[in-house]
Amino acid sequence: MSGQLRISSVRPLVRYVDEQQAVIDTHFHTQPAIPQASAGFTGEADVHISIKGMDGFFDEGNARTPVRDGEGSVRFEVVCPQRWWPAGMGDQPLYELTLRLIDGDNVIDQRSVTIGLTSVRRDSDELDQDHPGFLVNGRPCRIQSVVMVDRVNENTLLPATGDSLLMVRDHYGPELLYEAADRAGVLLIQSVPISAHGRPGEEVVSEVDRLSAHPCLAGWFVGHLGEVRGAVTQRIKALDPTHAVFDHFPAPRAS
Repeated sequence: MSGQLRISSVRPLVRYVDEQQAVIDTHFHTQPAIPQASAGFTGEADVHISIKGMDGFFDEGNARTPVRDGEGSVRFEVVCPQRWWPAGMGDQPLYELTLRLIDGDNVIDQRSVTIGLTSVRRDSDELDQDHPGFLVNGRPCRIQSVVMVDRVNENTLLPATGDSLLMVRDHYGPELLYEAADRAGVLLIQSVPISAHGRPGEEVVSEVDRLSAHPCLAGWFVGHLGEVRGAVTQRIKALDPTHAVFDHFPAPRAS
């Protein structure tokens, strides 16, 4: 059945990482090779997944995985991973993960995503402090300044240090911003914009697909969304259980 499908999106989530191993759940969406009016495919698909590191590391594997209404997931483990760290805490190694739909010996479709193997969690001890804190790969990361990034700022030079946190607000950050932050070791909080159509919970779905694989993403902010905040929070957590969702956050200090 794989030959009748194409990949529409890939969302890798790092479920666990330490010095010995990383566990990656790669969620993917499929669509018919020829557009049809029928519902999404339900059945099984044959997939091949590979991961390539900047240091020459390479691993791969095949799996037959269930697909329900066009959505599937496959788990992949990496031994002795090179972990991604904020600047000043370590290096920023990146990996290329490629998911392929296969039919016998033929590759029907493929999609590649650049990821970093890291774990970023909120530090509950720092939740109400002026300087927010995170646990990155289990180590405390203290934030000394929060820098707001509006759309107008994207073409200007932004401060980028290990103790600065960028908050992207009023819009979803472009790939260029997230890719630069991945390579520079700068953490970002993505604020969910107020929807012009009044449906931020629907619009966030594609952005979670696009952004959740970036190691620089430290979490999502929903504190300004009013009465729809709870529904948006639940939607994000269902799609991306690996990142925190904040409903309040320290304001940036005046310079």
